[in-house]
Amino acid sequence: LITPLTCLSATELVFLLKLLYADKIKTLLDQQEELYERQAQLKALLEISKTSRDTSNSAPSVALEDWSGKFSWDSQADDTRFNVFGISSYRSNQREIINSIMSGKDVLVIMAAGGGKSLCYQLPAVLRDGITLVVSPLLSLIQDQVMGLAALGIPAHMLTSTTNKEIEKFIYKALEKGEGELKILYVTPEKISKSKRFMSKLEKCHHAGRLSLVAIDEAHCCSQWGHDFRPDYKNLGILKIQFPSVPMIALTATATSKVQMDLIEMLHIPRSVKFVSTVNRPNLFYRVYEKSSVGKVVIDEIANFISESYPNNESGIVYCFSRKECEQWLDDDARAAAVLTASVLPQLDPSSCGHTSISTCV
Repeated sequence: LITPLTCLSATELVFLLKLLYADKIKTLLDQQEELYERQAQLKALLEISKTSRDTSNSAPSVALEDWSGKFSWDSQADDTRFNVFGISSYRSNQREIINSIMSGKDVLVIMAAGGGKSLCYQLPAVLRDGITLVVSPLLSLIQDQVMGLAALGIPAHMLTSTTNKEIEKFIYKALEKGEGELKILYVTPEKISKSKRFMSKLEKCHHAGRLSLVAIDEAHCCSQWGHDFRPDYKNLGILKIQFPSVPMIALTATATSKVQMDLIEMLHIPRSVKFVSTVNRPNLFYRVYEKSSVGKVVIDEIANFISESYPNNESGIVYCFSRKECEQWLDDDARAAAVLTASVLPQLDPSSCGHTSISTCV
């Protein structure tokens, strides 16, 4: 028995239409939700733009060369650099970068490995009131930084998957209520993109005026054009949207012009001050040797090179393709193991290798 549509009541007709178009209605509702989210993001970006215009209209812009001038915090910065960090003088661009951050500017730093990027945000973190958030991609790097800061007496912690419950509780209290001593907090990008609880605590920290600086280390990971793209880095732009008044510093050792443009756009820092240091490192050089096809000969040659070139127990690194190959090399070749044990291994601390075996580092 088929009932004509004209015989259905209004309620029955609506119910029938919902059944027929359930999937389309769900799709439209999902699209509506996405549009609402996009609208909220655009409103936040508009507010950032308005704030930037107001700032630029109320105060003259500062030329790049002015960052090397005199500032009210110079004496305190010099004292902290020398007496806390134990550094006698600034390296190239470090002082200018620190001054721009202390002035509340967003900053993009391109500086070669070993150029002193960490000091550029760690020193302002100590000088500024509140907590500095540092986003870093590797647990081993985070552990090394936190241990180094702790040794200097700077209250620093990390909040990662390896953090125990007691420390996690302390960190959340510090963020939410300002309890306990915390100056620098390290997290991975996954914590920003996947932990609603953490972002909620960070919001409360910001509303209380205790979030002083955001640092994005290895910032090239944001860009798909970078050499080490990390998908969760794409979501870090939310930090500037949610905390537009908090200065941000993005740091990387390598970034092409395209990658730099990507970073500025993705992190929402269009008015950032950019510092590009030379990537030339005169203490490094490449030397290429002809390699034997016999594995035993290769190992002997490496052992000879280490023995002859580094007789005074200097530290060094020998790279293999895998951890297994490192261990096999040391297990199978007694002479190579002896040379490395004498000249390299005593210099290494297992904790600096992210709690893996020493042979992984070698």
